[in-house]
Amino acid sequence: MSERQSIPERLGHDFLRALYHLISTVRIYQDNNQLVRTSVSSFQNMLNELTISGDISLSLYRSRFHIGEEKLRYRRDAAIVVYNMVEFFSKRGIGSVNFLESSRDALPEKIMTFTRLFNDAIRHENPHQWLEQKLREQNCSWVQIFPRQDEDATVDSESLKDKRYEKARKNYFLAIEAVKEVANKVSQGMVGVRRSRRLAQNIVDIVKEDAALMIGLTTLKGYDDYTYAHSVNVALLATCLGKHIELSDISLEHLTICGLFHDLGKVDVPKKILLKHGVLTDGEWDLLKAHPVMGVRKILMLNATPSLRSRIILGPFEHHLNPDMTGYPRTLFMGHMSLMGKILRIADVYEALTAERGYRPRSFLPDEALRMMWGSAGKSFDTILLKRFIHMMGIYPIGSVVELSDGNIGLVMDYPDETERTLPLVLLLVNDEKGGWQSGEMVYLADQNIKDGSGRLNIVRGIPLAKIRINPSDFFLHSM
Repeated sequence: MSERQSIPERLGHDFLRALYHLISTVRIYQDNNQLVRTSVSSFQNMLNELTISGDISLSLYRSRFHIGEEKLRYRRDAAIVVYNMVEFFSKRGIGSVNFLESSRDALPEKIMTFTRLFNDAIRHENPHQWLEQKLREQNCSWVQIFPRQDEDATVDSESLKDKRYEKARKNYFLAIEAVKEVANKVSQGMVGVRRSRRLAQNIVDIVKEDAALMIGLTTLKGYDDYTYAHSVNVALLATCLGKHIELSDISLEHLTICGLFHDLGKVDVPKKILLKHGVLTDGEWDLLKAHPVMGVRKILMLNATPSLRSRIILGPFEHHLNPDMTGYPRTLFMGHMSLMGKILRIADVYEALTAERGYRPRSFLPDEALRMMWGSAGKSFDTILLKRFIHMMGIYPIGSVVELSDGNIGLVMDYPDETERTLPLVLLLVNDEKGGWQSGEMVYLADQNIKDGSGRLNIVRGIPLAKIRINPSDFFLHSM
């Protein structure tokens, strides 16, 4: 193919997805299965389109795929396909697959043979050499295999991934310490917010890059002081929702700060009230309901510009109000809630429902929490924003532990397809027979079918964390 001939980006991603589907179905089913034949036909159609002007190569270099001379840019809806194919090529030591123009004449049976050999190569000591030999023996002369040249490709990918998740983890705990520092010092006098602003900017950057990771981190509930972890979790959820509705970067920064400081007023509420098991007395309840007003007083004491303070006061003041202005604190001078307040209200309630609290026997499953909240849409929450929040989180929210229809247990990691939020990316969890769970295979339910052909693999139900005793956030930091 001429070097000057450009391949449309859409065509490159479609070809990679067609190859991924072919590899996945051939691994599961026999050659006479209709799903296999459909996958072969789809792949062959893509191959014919790409080789109309000559040979075409699919190459992996530094964890990025190239089709011909074109590097495939990152696309969220194709992320899981790229992730799995990078791993597939790397484990087999394959750097490039060259499909010759003669592949247009390859019979479907030969394409199935090539795919099965490609799958089976992993079982041999030198996958690349074994695959080359087998392709010659099977007369698959229309395809050429080349070994990986950049030997550090896998290491490079893992290194970048580790840095990315370490950055998220670091900023999460720094945010907790920043909130704690402000809470402890603000009662003693003016305290600066430069550190908090810098952390808010970092959180916004990470959310824009990988919102699913930050939502996954909000499953961390066992921090030594839940009040501070709750504030950070609310900030992350609120910022992700803000990003989902396409707020500007500066609005996202202000929203993040609102989330971090929304419960500052609880510093003045005795811990025996905050941690009380059972029903609060009228006096205790009145003191607790005063915390939004006390929080505003503390925000006014922050060493920040008047402009910043004016932008981060309303959200914390309103986060226990309802759209009809019921709730608390009661006010006569406001006729409607601000956007910041509506977003914080949703994030705060969801986070609280999914956390262990002394006044109820158990936390709610993430999908249970969403159903409960939807039951109060319009009264307790802005309906449009709650719809967007549920769409962002998915039917089984990111971080949910679920049982699949084939009996496996998994953790919902992401919903790669922005338009369809019912079929997530799931990390299978493997029982280590020692009372714990380890990361297993990553599967995308949109691409999966039950092995016996009885239908699509799907989620049967959510599973309480207490039942399997894991911290989902650990898997987000080490498995994706």
